[in-house]
Amino acid sequence: MKRFAIIAVALVLIAAGAGSAVAEEEKVRAFFDGTLSMGTEPSTGLGKTAGFGVGESVDITDSMKLSDKDAKVYLRGDLTYYEWNDRRVGLDVSYQRIIFFFGGRYFIPMSGRGGVAPYLEGGLEMSYDDVATANAAGTEIVTDITLGLSGGAGLEIPLADDLVLGLNGRLHLITDSFLTLGVSLGVKF
Repeated sequence: MKRFAIIAVALVLIAAGAGSAVAEEEKVRAFFDGTLSMGTEPSTGLGKTAGFGVGESVDITDSMKLSDKDAKVYLRGDLTYYEWNDRRVGLDVSYQRIIFFFGGRYFIPMSGRGGVAPYLEGGLEMSYDDVATANAAGTEIVTDITLGLSGGAGLEIPLADDLVLGLNGRLHLITDSFLTLGVSLGVKF
């Protein structure tokens, strides 16, 4: 599990560097953020949990021909970690999930709203799941990597020129589907 987490963080950092290089070459704005979110239970009895993640968005609006000049389109990639635990008589369950999301965000044009930017998003995600069950007989660990779809909506609220507060909800259509609601703080470059 730790080895996978290190590899996943390295991939996000590499992707962030590539996104920054594209942003500098084409004068595209990049956006990095950290997120704290709540996830509903992926399996009965596990309850809700808190998760954390990092992400990057790159503005690709200039490379597209949009009919509405106020609309914006971003490519988005993020990595999020969740862990659920359940203790029942004679059985302990630990469910860890690392999700890599890659997709797009379409910012809905809202002139005259003080910079508040609502958006819709959708994309593909890969989930690394590690489920451990322990009882008196021993521990069983099941690891799985699955692909799925994810979609959601959110809102970005500018706090300063390059500082943004974000609110986001996302439905994860994957093995043991679940819903997340998050708050993020991001910096634009």
